[in-house]
Amino acid sequence: MWGLIRIIIFNALIFVALLALGEFVLRSASTIRSCLTSNCDLRQITTLKLYDVRSFYSKDIGLTRFDDRLGYVPREGFDAVINEVGWKDVRLTIRNNGFRLNNLGMAPQVADVLVVGDSFTFGDQVSNTETWPACLERKLNRGVDNGGVSGYGAAQSLLRASIGLGKKNYSHLVFSVLVGDDFNRDRLSYHDGFAKPALVQNNNGIGWSAVSDPNRRGTHSNPSSFWNKPFAYLLERSMVLYAVVNRLRLPIDFENRLTVEHPNAADKDAIIRWTLKEFSNLKIDKKILLLQYRNLADKEVLNEREKILGMANALSLKALDTMDILKKYAPQKLWMPAPWGSHHTPYANEVICEYLFQRGFD
Repeated sequence: MWGLIRIIIFNALIFVALLALGEFVLRSASTIRSCLTSNCDLRQITTLKLYDVRSFYSKDIGLTRFDDRLGYVPREGFDAVINEVGWKDVRLTIRNNGFRLNNLGMAPQVADVLVVGDSFTFGDQVSNTETWPACLERKLNRGVDNGGVSGYGAAQSLLRASIGLGKKNYSHLVFSVLVGDDFNRDRLSYHDGFAKPALVQNNNGIGWSAVSDPNRRGTHSNPSSFWNKPFAYLLERSMVLYAVVNRLRLPIDFENRLTVEHPNAADKDAIIRWTLKEFSNLKIDKKILLLQYRNLADKEVLNEREKILGMANALSLKALDTMDILKKYAPQKLWMPAPWGSHHTPYANEVICEYLFQRGFD
């Protein structure tokens, strides 16, 4: 009996030692990579806590409301100054039409440009006047409706665009896609605690699923139990565990962070084809596909980029690819510090805005 116990204890100690070694290797490699590509980020070897999985994104601050077609949308009339991890004195205002405020003083009724996308369009981590749609509004000297929504997939964003186009006439539509992220999100029925529709494969091809139950445990309206907090604690402090969870796309169910892939989700390449074809068929003459990035060197991102550009060319879509322009700048000038979001800085949003203004509105 004691022999068995000693074997179990010995194997457990070896397992813990291997985990510790893996943690050291991953943290060291990530630190070295940051030093080679930008300013050295030493927090990964000097700080125990790496991630904040229970921060602003987990809290129900009233920013969104349920929508039976889109899953969730920004709550009309929301207005607050946010100070959370990665968000410092960020003024966030949603107009009465559900779009984010750009510049004080611009009359909403004159808006004739609609932009849609995810958090890079909405402007996570920056204030109202620091987003690229706000910059575009200033340069055009006419209203721009910022229809970006944090966490949206590409097709989900396009669905919001089609709803917006059914309510109002616009001269231009800018469809922003975060390459490497957005099309994957369209395969999910829950994303970061939000219920959403997914693009699924059915007998008739590809179509939208119904919006998932918004009250399921782990969603914003029904936070998961206390017993999941130890897992969240470990996940925030282990690069190994965090990598495994993300690599395997494991369902995460704690503190409003439920993320689940739909069982009948369509293939990502099929979703890309379907979405770009839908974009091509929208009844608006001036359409612009804007490709944005969180990572400029990842092989999966580069492969997806080529697929998107190839399909866009086949459909004769006007595609503006920001990769080449972003490569001209130091990374620390373009993205907020990881791991708290890594969204574009105000400076980067100005770069994106100028590029879009020059190439898309000539």
